[in-house]
Amino acid sequence: DPKNNRIEQWLNVVPQDGIADLSFQLSDEPLLGTYVINVTSANTYSSFSVEEYVPPKFEVTFEAPHQIYALDQTFPLRVCGRYSYGKGVQGMVHVSLCQGIAPFLPSASKPHLCQEFSNQTDKTGCFFTNVSLSSFSRDFRYYQDSVVAEALLVEDGTEARVNASRKLLISKIRGMAVFDDVNSYYHAGETYKGKVKVVDYQGKALKHKTVLLVVSCGEHQWKQKYITGDSGTASFSLNTTAWNRTSASLEASVLHQDDLDKEAETVDLSYQRASYFVRPFYSTSRSFLSVVRVPERMPCGKKQAVQVDFRIHQEDLEHGPKRVIFSYFVTGKRGIVHAGQKTVWVGLPRMLKGFFSIPLTFSLIYGPAPRLIVYVIFPNGKIIADSAVFSVSMCFRNKAELSFSVPETLPGSEVGLQLLAAPGSTCAIWAADRSVPVLRPGKELSSPLISGLFPSVYNSGYPRQVSED
Repeated sequence: DPKNNRIEQWLNVVPQDGIADLSFQLSDEPLLGTYVINVTSANTYSSFSVEEYVPPKFEVTFEAPHQIYALDQTFPLRVCGRYSYGKGVQGMVHVSLCQGIAPFLPSASKPHLCQEFSNQTDKTGCFFTNVSLSSFSRDFRYYQDSVVAEALLVEDGTEARVNASRKLLISKIRGMAVFDDVNSYYHAGETYKGKVKVVDYQGKALKHKTVLLVVSCGEHQWKQKYITGDSGTASFSLNTTAWNRTSASLEASVLHQDDLDKEAETVDLSYQRASYFVRPFYSTSRSFLSVVRVPERMPCGKKQAVQVDFRIHQEDLEHGPKRVIFSYFVTGKRGIVHAGQKTVWVGLPRMLKGFFSIPLTFSLIYGPAPRLIVYVIFPNGKIIADSAVFSVSMCFRNKAELSFSVPETLPGSEVGLQLLAAPGSTCAIWAADRSVPVLRPGKELSSPLISGLFPSVYNSGYPRQVSED
């Protein structure tokens, strides 16, 4: 216990399925502080703390954007009070929003810029208002680039008080352009494909935005305009023939649209530009292959046909029709988790260029970021290859399902708890009041926590002893 007294011990413990499940009862008035559990034979220990905790009668939350744009006129703010069982709190809300002066200025040099609101909560337990940004400064030389919101909710009848606070960042950037699904290298003479996405300062995709793509290669420059679709994304295809096997830079900018005080089709500087650098793929062969990327996150256990495009030069083939063996393997947490080959007859008319598919089922041994490598070794000794990394949802061999017999019930009544798992599974159930987990956020069991207990043993990089010559 916190005074180093031994209060419980277990001898000759035999784990079942690798787990020793032990428990003991704390006294009615235990010592507050840190308790230590020692496993003497393994020379390891863990600890937990016992604290006095009075759960709040209700919770106060902010519903507001994490970031607000400096040139907006207003932004929405909602403050809500909720009991642990979900019902709204009736009471008076007092809200203050203040922008402090810059931290390097003397505290008395300028006043804080504040707005205050007071109102009764509605029948849902919330108070809503649109806050004007005219009261705050956009000059971040003298004021901080954030507003601190503080709320006090006083419950009707009991006068119980609960506070909450939130920091709202002020952004000078309306949004940004970002490159998506692009490769860091290109094959000379082949089409280079990618996407540009436009998002606002909250990360929301923006459709029907005009994007200017500028490709610079040496002293040459090419420009092309694209318009984002409903997903906020515009796809592009670039001819690399004139790039002369040199590095190229891509820059994407958002253009002004329907803005009366701005010249149309000029770069909108309120959007952050995107830049990307592309290198030529080095190969002694003029043949090439390309693994088509799958941009979305793959669900566990789903079968996916991965497309591979190829173009074979006659010089890499022997005389006459020839079959080419495309070898591939997939790396996961344990190294190479899958391998195979695909035979394609080439050399026939219209068969020097084409594509084929590799069927893959992303199971638990693949995640979380499997890499597919495809390569060909020609009879003349030349090699072509490509790889792609996929994103896979967390997979587990064993699964458990937990549910209550009814979704809602009265306080003090009994409710059934239903647990479904494979026969013979060892399961742990943790139940706590809804307000308790906030004391130790991130400490409860979760899928990412369990998945992180088993780190990847495969390193996709080269060992130190290997060099590329």
